[in-house]
Amino acid sequence: MASEQNPPATRHSLISDARILVGVAWHLNRRRLILQIIFLLSNGVVGGVSLLLLVPIVNSIADPESKMSVPVLGDIQLGDVPLVVLLAAFVALSVVTAMITRASTINSAALQQTIVDDLRQDAFEAILAAKWTFVLGRRKSDIIEVVTSGASRSGMAFYQLLQVSVSVVIFIVTSIVALLVSPTVGAIALVGVILVAVAQSTAIRPAYRMGREFGTRNRGLQAVMMDSMDSLRLVRAHGADAVWAERLGDAFSGTRAIQVANTRRTSTVNAGTSVGLAVSASALVLVSVGIGMSPAAIVVILLLVARMARTAQSIATNAAMLANALPAVRDLTVLTAQARAAVEIPPSGVTTRDAIDRASDEPLLTFDQVTFSYPGSTNGVRGISFEVARGRITVLTGHSGSGKSTTADLALGLLEPDEGQILVDGEVLAPPDLRWWRAHVAYVPQETVLIPGTLRENLSWSTAEPPGDEACWEALDRAAADFARALPDGLDTVLGDRGVRLSGGERQRVAIARALLRDPTLLVLDEATSSLDDATEARVLDLMTSLVPAITVLVIAHRRSTVDAAHHVVRLDGGRVAV
Repeated sequence: MASEQNPPATRHSLISDARILVGVAWHLNRRRLILQIIFLLSNGVVGGVSLLLLVPIVNSIADPESKMSVPVLGDIQLGDVPLVVLLAAFVALSVVTAMITRASTINSAALQQTIVDDLRQDAFEAILAAKWTFVLGRRKSDIIEVVTSGASRSGMAFYQLLQVSVSVVIFIVTSIVALLVSPTVGAIALVGVILVAVAQSTAIRPAYRMGREFGTRNRGLQAVMMDSMDSLRLVRAHGADAVWAERLGDAFSGTRAIQVANTRRTSTVNAGTSVGLAVSASALVLVSVGIGMSPAAIVVILLLVARMARTAQSIATNAAMLANALPAVRDLTVLTAQARAAVEIPPSGVTTRDAIDRASDEPLLTFDQVTFSYPGSTNGVRGISFEVARGRITVLTGHSGSGKSTTADLALGLLEPDEGQILVDGEVLAPPDLRWWRAHVAYVPQETVLIPGTLRENLSWSTAEPPGDEACWEALDRAAADFARALPDGLDTVLGDRGVRLSGGERQRVAIARALLRDPTLLVLDEATSSLDDATEARVLDLMTSLVPAITVLVIAHRRSTVDAAHHVVRLDGGRVAV
């Protein structure tokens, strides 16, 4: 469990993160990735032929009667080739290039979105399957930021990787054409452009470091936003708007400073290289004139060199943007890997348990010298032993911090004992049995969880099969949720965000009805009557009494009325069972 709280540090590296990104793309959709590579190569070849056509086109205009040697095509009498034919061929190749580019862009977008969605899905599924202590050991806002913003930045990183790949192919093809047109000037231009690109690449590693810092700052921003929204009622009631606005402003300024610093560095390098490219182009003109190149050839070589320069600059710029986004790939893949390493139920784990015999005299649950402590904390329970009798109401009571909620989580299988054992139906509850066990339990937490959907959706999302209307109404009636009958659209009434259209007590009764729809063997109620008035509480207590012996009830309670309704009371004090 210590490894869940303090995962081993992972060495960050720009190259290793880029490999992770390519590996992820290959794993998720290798067909589209291979297709994208084919598009890149095809675009490069067709683009190179188009560039070669510039040579005869320009020379045909400058001296129609001349004869010239065209790379690849050989000697051509320009007067024998109508200009309109050359131009038509150039346009045709441009159409082909445009079609390849369109198909490449669509394929790239589909692949990028697939990567984003699949990374999010993999991470979310891994977190859902991880041990409860794994989730408890992390801020909820950190997980949300990595899974949402991190996945989006990973998709952007893949997009930039494709852009860099496109630019590299174009640069190589353009350089080859320039060397074919004029080996001397082309070689000089190639060396100059490479030197400029190397100078511009100095922005890549700082962009990578800033990308890591941005991820850290953005998680801090998400934490402040989530904390402020969770505390909004308290903030408004205490008139603390200014304090939280200042905290949020500080978080915004932190992320903004990183983004501005990265843009400033990249822009400075771009400005310097633009000046360097202009000087290099002027020098190339002088060299071309000095070696006696024709004006038409000089125009063509300058066009090629300009394209080489733009492409090299694009490579460096996109590489810096790629480096800035790459840390998000590492953050997301590391989170997913750590969640999978903390998996609660082993993939090979298959339960051998049969259906629970509700008529048995065996205790449904037995805690045998169970000890559990939260990682990095002394809170928990120590050596607790007691039985939850089948078909009876057992109440866990005690002061705050005595271990009641921890005991309930152990009963639900959310936590695994450090020492001792928990028996279900006389057999030790093992990790492969957890899915089987949870199919037999229902849980009503103290803080009711409602989704912003209809009453029907809130009742049915935790059942294996969608319940019918009659079953929903029966569960609501048993949970003393009479108010539901008066809702404007009945079961199809939208309850709003977190059930805002209902009172606290009404939300709690909906949660109880949802639990009853599962037809559980064990019903765990965590302070389930805390938000109810006396009359409604009495009805819920009558419900609890009516459930037995068909359902075993385990209740966390402070109220004397609830404790008095129990068949068995377990008092906890300081994490131990009080004698």
